[in-house]
Amino acid sequence: MQLSYIHEQKEKLRKEIEIKKQESGRFSFLRFLSIVGFIFGIYQGYYGNHPYFYIVSILMCVVFIYLVIKHNRIKKEIEDTQALFFVYEDIEKRKDDRWKEYTDTGEEFLVEDAKQEVDLDIFGKASLFQYLNCAKTMEGRKYLASLLSWKQQDSEQIKQRQEAVKECISSTDLSLRFMQLSKLFEWHAGKKKKRQMEHFYQAMETHEHFYAKLWKRICIFISVCCVGITAASFFFHQLQAYALILFMGSLCLAFLFYMKNSAVLSSTGMYASIMQDYQRMLEEIEHADVTSAFLQQLKKDCAQADHAILKLQHILQMVQVRNNFILHFIVNGFLLLDFQCVFALEDWKERYGSHVRTWLCAIGKMEAMVSLAQIGLVKDTYCEAKVIEHETPTFCFEKMYHPLIQEKRAVANSFDADNKTYIITGSNMSGKTTFLRTIGINMILFHAGAPLCAVSGSATSMNLYTSMRVHDNVSEGISTFYAEILRIKDMMLASEKKEKMLVLVDEIFKGTNSADRIVCAKTALEKLHLSWIITFVSTHDFELCDMDKTMNAENYHFSEYYEDDKILFDYTLKEGRCTTTNAKQLMKMAGF
Repeated sequence: MQLSYIHEQKEKLRKEIEIKKQESGRFSFLRFLSIVGFIFGIYQGYYGNHPYFYIVSILMCVVFIYLVIKHNRIKKEIEDTQALFFVYEDIEKRKDDRWKEYTDTGEEFLVEDAKQEVDLDIFGKASLFQYLNCAKTMEGRKYLASLLSWKQQDSEQIKQRQEAVKECISSTDLSLRFMQLSKLFEWHAGKKKKRQMEHFYQAMETHEHFYAKLWKRICIFISVCCVGITAASFFFHQLQAYALILFMGSLCLAFLFYMKNSAVLSSTGMYASIMQDYQRMLEEIEHADVTSAFLQQLKKDCAQADHAILKLQHILQMVQVRNNFILHFIVNGFLLLDFQCVFALEDWKERYGSHVRTWLCAIGKMEAMVSLAQIGLVKDTYCEAKVIEHETPTFCFEKMYHPLIQEKRAVANSFDADNKTYIITGSNMSGKTTFLRTIGINMILFHAGAPLCAVSGSATSMNLYTSMRVHDNVSEGISTFYAEILRIKDMMLASEKKEKMLVLVDEIFKGTNSADRIVCAKTALEKLHLSWIITFVSTHDFELCDMDKTMNAENYHFSEYYEDDKILFDYTLKEGRCTTTNAKQLMKMAGF
């Protein structure tokens, strides 16, 4: 999606919002006039002894209700248009490197002892999750986080997700519409409600009958009698006393069972405000014209869900009447509303309760697919990687670049790897670490089913192990060097399972002296040199480059060049070992 197109759409939406706001202002003024007309009619009819003015009041009341309905519809259209405007703005932020302004960083998914997630910036500030995420529901965020996994994935599932994401990229209207609905959900819900969805699931999946069926018939009979006798009392005044007795009896019954009814209704009523958003998202999925197997399964999971959620929304809106004491007082007196809501909710749960989790999880999966599609919507260069079925690990990335670096600044490199050890050397700041992270983060995208940031790519699915941001732990008495040893040990233990692995080690054993570092590094690399492992290691120790003579290892390097006594980098990977250093030049530039 080009920036010029985004700017054009934003300007179009901005004008549309302005026009609708002006229209909303006119309706507000007309509502005020209708209220004035209603009061004038009542005044003239009562104090002016002109009974026909009551007709004017009735007409003004009807007009006011009509204007309220129309005005609410316009305000909803304004909100929808504003949400779409911000969707385009979010895409624009991803393109011009302002995506770090997003508040949802996914930090809660950084579990204890998260190594790969920290090393490759998968979650947290300035992370892949922060860049991609369009999901606003709890289900969507959790599912997206689960897809950004460093663990080996089932090849068929990767292919299905790739097809779904590809369809989301090509069906731009579908993706934009779903991003718009997710944005509306975010505005209406708030973090507190999103985090309490597990309680909502439990409430919906619990089929407990609080009252016998006879109670339902009794309550309906009482309500019909109360409303009928009250209506008749306007014509037969002698029935007014009976109407009052029935009203008070109903009210006493409602308050007698108030706590019992509250136990059922209070835990679900708070979700009425977001049911409309869920219903609209389910409707979008159900009526989407899709062909990929993954999205078709979502459609199947959501069959008739929007109709069911709409019914639940109406029930929960009635439950919310309990928040208005006066209205709650009146409707319980006439209709025993608390009982009617409990009966309706129990019937709904019995029919649909077991499907709620499936429906809302389908919404989450759709949000995740749209989030993964952001690579295709934002980047100019991307590809769908080919999933290779091979006994040994392999990947081939042509002109691969880092997704979190702005595309026009990112330098692309190609690499074709199989079960070997690759030793990357180069001077300080030349691009070694970024290259390793580029491989790792593109492999994460591959596992998720997202497009790769490359011209073309193919890979086998494999477990990903890293040793990059290694820190000491004073409280545990662990030095940086020992922490690195523990990382390498984890890799060796994992290798015993003989599962395909990709190992990325940055500045191996940098926490100890050069003599020990070389000996330990050679030993570790020899242990990891197995037929089911691809190993990349960056180092400043040129002695490790000689390992290509003793085992199946290859040397690559990054280099620098100088202009006007300034050090410059091209960040381009080259074959062979590095032959230059730049530490003295960097010291000189710093003023030493």
